[in-house]
Amino acid sequence: MSKTNIVLSDITCMKDKFCIAGWDLDECRMKRLLINGGYWDTHNLDSIGKWYSLISVNTDLLDKPRDYPQRTDDVNVNIDSIDCRKSFSSGQEVVAKLSSSVSENIMTIFNNSVVENSYVPQHTVCSSLGAVEILANHVTFVIKNGKLRAKISDNDKREYLLPVSCKYIRDAFYRNENHDKNVNKLNSILTIEWIAHLRIGLARPFSMQENHCYIMLNGLFLHQ
Repeated sequence: MSKTNIVLSDITCMKDKFCIAGWDLDECRMKRLLINGGYWDTHNLDSIGKWYSLISVNTDLLDKPRDYPQRTDDVNVNIDSIDCRKSFSSGQEVVAKLSSSVSENIMTIFNNSVVENSYVPQHTVCSSLGAVEILANHVTFVIKNGKLRAKISDNDKREYLLPVSCKYIRDAFYRNENHDKNVNKLNSILTIEWIAHLRIGLARPFSMQENHCYIMLNGLFLHQ
């Protein structure tokens, strides 16, 4: 395993597990941090202290790599090797470390392979993680079939309606049963005064649609 410095930027919900990813400052690329090829549990997540942090950690290739596009970013980590070097106190601090991870728009993150503004076909050789920055008021949270979605107007004028996988946004939305009130509160902070740094990722294909890796909102940080 090799030691590397990673800004933890994407903390996403996977039912009772968590998918953790970040920007490798040494290699200038995104990495999905897996433990023995799998996702993190609550104990693993708590072990790093504050979620959004700069860590030093040992990483290695997977013994049995997954298919593309996830294969591009997947690495194994030694959970015991994690050294938290800095905990970020604001979204502004996180974004300052992530500027090199930003793409022009969502299409360019995935090598212009997005279909119907919603998914990337399985086996596509491209990144499965990235970021864009847009005006904050070009993001609106909505409820569709009882689930939280993010309506995004991208820099190339494409419209997206994305599932929200980000843990802290989901926690804010689902903390009580009044979802209308919760989504209004989320939208109240998305004003033209802010720039929205959006963390964007691809889900693994569903069994019912084996070829579809759907685009998700993995995180949102506001800055000026």
